[in-house]
Amino acid sequence: MTRKWRILIIVAAVAVGAMAALILAGPALQRAFFYPKPHGLPPVVSQSVEQLLAHLQSALDTNLPIVAQVLQPGLSEAQISAQEAQGGFRLPGDLRALYRWHNGMATNATLGLLPGQRFLSIEECVGERAMMRQQTGAAPSAQRTAFSVFAGHRRSWVHVLDDGAGDGYFYDPERTEAEGAFFYYMAEGGYYVWFPSFRNFLSGVIECYESHCVRLSADGRSLDSDASGMEKIWQHLAKASESGG
Repeated sequence: MTRKWRILIIVAAVAVGAMAALILAGPALQRAFFYPKPHGLPPVVSQSVEQLLAHLQSALDTNLPIVAQVLQPGLSEAQISAQEAQGGFRLPGDLRALYRWHNGMATNATLGLLPGQRFLSIEECVGERAMMRQQTGAAPSAQRTAFSVFAGHRRSWVHVLDDGAGDGYFYDPERTEAEGAFFYYMAEGGYYVWFPSFRNFLSGVIECYESHCVRLSADGRSLDSDASGMEKIWQHLAKASESGG
């Protein structure tokens, strides 16, 4: 047996051992590993959500009206409450204000609220949660166990902005703002960016548009970004995980 294969076998054995340890660790430790809580969040912005949404609308109308055009009309309080009841979750005041402002983007839109991030309607959020429950409920027991260990923490998440591959920006009704209830998540590497409030996220989106870190692509069908400029914006408004969870 070559040295290369010995190393690969050792790595595989360690990985299997680590997986077994996680399975035996119990839900609390599994959740802490795959879905950690942030430390050292930046201050919450001072503006109200109503002020920020009005500012965001102005920033869109001024800088990229084509994005504003694909936003859907907002919902009433009663309509939002009905969707909450159907989805089995409760939104805080800031998120309810978001859906009163606009209820996501048109499903055929090629533009997002941020590059590669389409703002989902609340009906889509509810439908996604229902599909997850249905699929996990119908899966064999081994698959349900694996889901519970590696992705069970996602059951409570409300998907707000979607990158088309299941990642994006989420709200967790089971966490407080201080625990990073609103966050960005990328499954590859278990990477998180936590916001101390949804208002911090809105403030960052506004800054992205007004600084032209977000702009229309050359073909006019999507958004491009200045990645380094956006990173600087998020650095003073959010907290990224150190090394993938």
